[in-house]
Amino acid sequence: MRVRILSPSDMATSNNHTWGDYWAKLDLEAGFSERGYEVVDSGADLDIYLFGNKSGLERMTAPLKFCWIYSHPSEVSEDITRRFDHVFVPSRTFLQKVPGSTLLYAGSAKEFVPREVEPEYDLVFLGNTAKSKRVDIVKYLVSLKKYRIALGGGGWIRELRDTPEDIFFAGDYVDNSKIGEFFNLGKLSFYSGHEDMCDEGFVAIRILDTFKSSENLCIVEENVGLSDMFRDVPTYTDKEDLDRKIEWFLSHPKELDETALMCREDVQEWTVDRTVTEIERWIKNG
Repeated sequence: MRVRILSPSDMATSNNHTWGDYWAKLDLEAGFSERGYEVVDSGADLDIYLFGNKSGLERMTAPLKFCWIYSHPSEVSEDITRRFDHVFVPSRTFLQKVPGSTLLYAGSAKEFVPREVEPEYDLVFLGNTAKSKRVDIVKYLVSLKKYRIALGGGGWIRELRDTPEDIFFAGDYVDNSKIGEFFNLGKLSFYSGHEDMCDEGFVAIRILDTFKSSENLCIVEENVGLSDMFRDVPTYTDKEDLDRKIEWFLSHPKELDETALMCREDVQEWTVDRTVTEIERWIKNG
């Protein structure tokens, strides 16, 4: 069978490697290739659309069409989902909103990079400044002047031009193969994503990537979907609560290490191979 993976990043005119779905697409392509499928750019028997927005839906031409609602559930409508033979969603909360859909959780293909030296920073964050909420959080944490912070992603030098000298900027882009090394620079990190994903219980692959690739402990926005994938991942409600959690873990290093280890154990289950297996089950059912 010839399989084609379509994603919103396909439509980018430049720097599509900075999009999260670009790497999700590559991982899925590799997963299908390892199973003996022919991954193609045209003439597919099966098109799999990673839904992040509506762009590119007209490119679907295969006789069999699957959709994995990867992100931005607020943009999903019945007009979109009825174009597919089957729809996967990564959240029990959202499952009931798409009739006939089935669960397909995210998976990470990252390899673990052990720490070789003690972390230089209390906190690291990887992501651009496109979302005002995360910018507000970072500015607040910087203003407290009590944490050593490292940042990676576009726009931070502009946003924090009056920042203290001890803030480290890793650059506008951290190579996807190096994110384990980046997260190992810090004891802690935090994740701030799209509000509609949190509201609908979507667990971002970046969260899985962090635990899969590093010894860093990521503190995640409260999200009802986390309990389906983690036993007890630390969460925060707002920037003040995040500050309290950071301060507590830094003063309790034993608990920090134990919690990070538990989360690393939990993400071992969530692999790209598992994702491909579930998609393959529906290929065979069809």
